[in-house]
Amino acid sequence: MFLIILIAFLYGCATVISKMINYRAAQELGTWNGSLVNYVVASILALILLIFSPYLRTDLQACTRVPVWLYAGGTFGVIAFVLSIITLRRMKVFQSTILLLAGQLLAGILFDVIIFQNVTWIRFAGILLVSAGIFWDKKVTAA
Repeated sequence: MFLIILIAFLYGCATVISKMINYRAAQELGTWNGSLVNYVVASILALILLIFSPYLRTDLQACTRVPVWLYAGGTFGVIAFVLSIITLRRMKVFQSTILLLAGQLLAGILFDVIIFQNVTWIRFAGILLVSAGIFWDKKVTAA
């Protein structure tokens, strides 16, 4: 379990580092060109890993059997990336990251409600508390 927690923590760190690098790329290249560079490089890296990694096994025929809506993950990834670039222009990295977390929590709760019909009001309260903290921090630091 410790390894999984460590991996999740490293994922969070990588997300912030990626966000900052991609923000700089967008400043240099523009939002859409920066997004394109990000996804082209990521696609090439994924292809290299797919071809050369002995641990990754791919059943390409399975890709033809899944529901079409499963391919929307890439679309949401691009939308999330562009929105993160836009928000970084107007707020601090800390604020943007915390709001990202709040959005992920809300989406997770909505997913639980829709798919598993399992949710508690305390989870909603937690999201509201985190969001209120961000707005309070922004108000205090703006003064």
